[in-house]
Order: sequence, then C-alpha cells, then structure tokens
Amino acid sequence: MQLIRLVKSGPDSAVSSLIVVTIVSGLSSAFLIGLINHAAELIAFGEPTSLRLVLLYAVLFLIFVNATSIAWRKSNRLLQSRLSALRLRIAGTVRQAPLRGLEQLEHSELLVTLNRETNSLSANMPLLTGAVQSAVLLLGALLYIASLSFVAFLVFVTAALIGGWAFWRRRLIMNDAMVEVFQSEADVVRGMVGFTKGFKEIRLNAARNIALFDQFKNYADTQQSNVTSVASTWITLIQFSSAFIYAMLGALIFIVPAYYAGHTDIVYKIVAVSAFCLGPLASITSVSHLFANAEVGLTRIAEIEAKLNALKEPAHAYFDPDRFHGLKRIEARDITFEYRTANGDLQFTSGPWDLTVNASEILFVTGGNGSGKSTAMKVLCGLYPKSGGEIKVDGERITHRTQSSYSEIFAAIFSDFHLFDQMFGLDDIDPETVTHWLKRMQLDDKVTYSNGRFSTLDLSTGQRKRLAMITALLEDRDVYIFDEWAADQDSHFRDVFYKELLPDLKAKGKAVIVVSHDDRYWHLCDRRVHFDMGRIQAQQA
Repeated sequence: MQLIRLVKSGPDSAVSSLIVVTIVSGLSSAFLIGLINHAAELIAFGEPTSLRLVLLYAVLFLIFVNATSIAWRKSNRLLQSRLSALRLRIAGTVRQAPLRGLEQLEHSELLVTLNRETNSLSANMPLLTGAVQSAVLLLGALLYIASLSFVAFLVFVTAALIGGWAFWRRRLIMNDAMVEVFQSEADVVRGMVGFTKGFKEIRLNAARNIALFDQFKNYADTQQSNVTSVASTWITLIQFSSAFIYAMLGALIFIVPAYYAGHTDIVYKIVAVSAFCLGPLASITSVSHLFANAEVGLTRIAEIEAKLNALKEPAHAYFDPDRFHGLKRIEARDITFEYRTANGDLQFTSGPWDLTVNASEILFVTGGNGSGKSTAMKVLCGLYPKSGGEIKVDGERITHRTQSSYSEIFAAIFSDFHLFDQMFGLDDIDPETVTHWLKRMQLDDKVTYSNGRFSTLDLSTGQRKRLAMITALLEDRDVYIFDEWAADQDSHFRDVFYKELLPDLKAKGKAVIVVSHDDRYWHLCDRRVHFDMGRIQAQQA
C-alpha cells in the first residue's frame, strides 16, 4: 500500500516507537474489557471487588489514556514529517528537471494533486490513527475471547475471515470508483479554468460560451454520478460492519450453545466483548473511504514523482558561480535543438546555427513569429539542452561539469517570465537602491519595497516587466537576454529601454541580447542576426 510506503519512507525508529505505543494502547483497552467483565462477574455472584482489582483498573486506565494520547501525537508528527519530506523531495526534483520536460507536464495536475492529497492526509490523520488503534483493540478482544472459549474464537475468526474477504472486495471496487472520481474532478477543474482564463474569448463568442458551458455541465454531471456511486459503496460498507457484528452475536447466542454445552457459562462475557467491538469496527469501516482516498491519492503522487524522476538531470559535478565572470566572448557553433512531444515525435528543429556574443555589445535577434528566436536564446543560456554543437566561453568548452557555472552568467526576461514578489538570492540588496530603480521605472507610486518583498504584483504586463527588469539589473550578470521586453511598453518606456537602459548595460561591459520586432530601433544595435525556420539567415553589423 502507498500509505505504508509513505510511513516507511523515513527513519524506522519513529515508526517502531509508534507501533509499540499503539499496541500498548489497544492491548490496555482489551485488558480493561476483561477486567470489567471479571468485576461484573464478582458482583453478579455477590462477591466484593478487592482494592487490588480497583488499583489494577486504575493503572490500566492510565496506561490506556496516556498511550492513546501519545499514539495520536506521534502519528501526527510522523505523518507530517513524511509529507513534508515528500513535498521537499518533489520540489527538489522539479528544480533539477530540464525546462522542456517540465513544459510537457500538466502543471495544474502536479499542483492540485500534491496539495489536495497531502492536505487531505493531514486533515484525516487523526481518524486514520483511530482506525489503526481500533484494529489493535479488536485483536486484543479476539485474544480475550480465545482465552474464554476456543470454540467461540474459531467461530469469530471464521466469520471474520469471510467478512473480511467480502469487505476487501468491496473496498477494491471503491478504489476503482475513487480513481474515476479524481479524474472527473480534474475535468471539472479544467473546465472551470476555461471560464476564468478564457473569459474574454467566451464573452465575445456566444456559441463558444454555450459549448463550453455544456461541456462543463457534462463534467459536473459525471462528477455527481461518480461521487454518488462512491458514497453508495461506502454506505454499504458501513452497513456491512453493523450487520456483521449482529450476525456474530446471533451465532454466539443461538447456534454455538446448541453444540457446545460449556459455552453457556461464559456466553454473557463473550457477548459483552463482541458488543464492545461494535464501536471499533464501526470506526474502521467509517474511515475506509479515507484509506481508499489515501491509496489512490498517493498512487497519483507516486506516478507524478516517477515522471519527474524520469526528467531529473544528474547533479552537475562542479559549480562555481564566478567561474566565467568577466567573460569576453561566447561562441556557439553548429547548435541544434529538437522539439519533441512527450511521445518522442519531432515537432520542430532549431539549427544548425552559429552565434557569437561579445561583451560590451548590443546584439539584436530578429525574425517572424515561430522563427526560433526564443528557442535559440533558451538553448544559448542552457535552459534547453542542445542536441548538437558546442558552446565556448573565452575558448573554454562548456561541458556537463561546467554547465551550472555557465548558466550563472545570464539574466533573462522571456515573454513567459514569472515575477517573484521577493528578490530571492539578493538578500543583501540595499532597499534604497531598489527604491531608486522603482522611481526610475515610474513604479514608486504603485509598488514599495520593504522587508525584502514588493508590496504588490497586481500590475499591468508592461509594469510587471519593468519590475522584472529591476530584479535582473540588480543581479548584475555578464549577459542579459530580453525577449520582446519592450512589446508591452508605451512609447516613452520603449525609448528608455532602447536609448538608456541598453546603452547603460553596454557601458558596464555587459553583453546584451535583445529579441525585438521594433524595426524603428534596429539602428541602435551593434549587430543584428535574423532567424527564419530555426536558422540564422542573415547577420548585419
């Protein structure tokens, strides 16, 4: 089971101590039942209960209460530590995965599954722990019955095996149903995303609006049907547990005495124990759907983790962030890159192309949409692994060993950039410096910077790009890549970008690469290369 694998994924000492405490809790409860039965028998025969019996009851009671409390706390800490380790493990795998591989994963599936399942496990852990303790209690009660009557024990075990087999088969059916619930739930979420992200498109097209809503209704109806089916199976399991106990009591009272004379003297004790088992058994069956949820959910997480591990790149053997600092030239020769689908089908080939990037130079990269400009830039800075060719920095060939050090020379703002509200990795930045740049970018009336965080990211696309520019400039890298940065700026900030920011970076010795459609500013570059169909068709000085 995935839940057991999760529990065993860390140190064994915590699991061992939890098992011991849980067993103590369950057995102490079973001993309490036996002690209560014994005391009731003494009272029924008019014999007094001794002080020793009262003290023994008090000790068992304290053991039960404390062991139960400790078991709950330990189980909660254990699961939370395992879930935290799972989250960190997946995050660590994501940050080492290649960009192209991550682009082929459905991010919403990763985020929704990880958050939903881990949060569900955290919230339901007390109920799951209670079910485990109830199972131990049932085992203790079964041993107590064996001490009273071996025949009753055999009847109980035989019935339990038959009932357990029937229960498990229903559980498997519910597991399959839960998979369908999760799938339909993902469809509902995907449909809702269509309403939010595609709001403008559906408001401008009534037919599309209606078709999308009809599809969403089908998703919602399917989800309702699947959830109803699971609920029906769950109710059947709960009813089964109650029917099982009453059938057991009927057998012990009406059938066993007819074939076993000695059974009559202790039948009331067995019945009392069996009746006491109603609560624990109901506890186990009532949370059976939670175990099913946990099993299916953790299976989905395991599948996602397996996909991420398949993408994971081996750790680079050497890392020195300053290795290529102060570079003079980057030379890329015979570079190729192949876009392939998750199934391995070839979609697009970039290259072969040659490109030289010099310090203190402004290089423009031009070309039509889909010509391969952005792909080439991602290959150049190492976000996409090249399929062929080589890259040299000041004559030194970039290898797997030096790839991480090479990537440290770049700061890039791509068209699909992500803006963080914190300057991660720039902990020592002077807030006054950030404030200066906010003023220069005319953002000081909308954004402030304090405690290492921007006050808001609720800005227009152009303003968000300016905020990203501030972060990039403060990183002070050797090579800057700006992919259509000016496309969302007004005419004033286009002038600022091309006539002020870029020359400033050049004056500081930086290599600046600008992907641009702004032909009005092409005369401001030192050199221009033109891409078409994934290849460089022309270079102009």
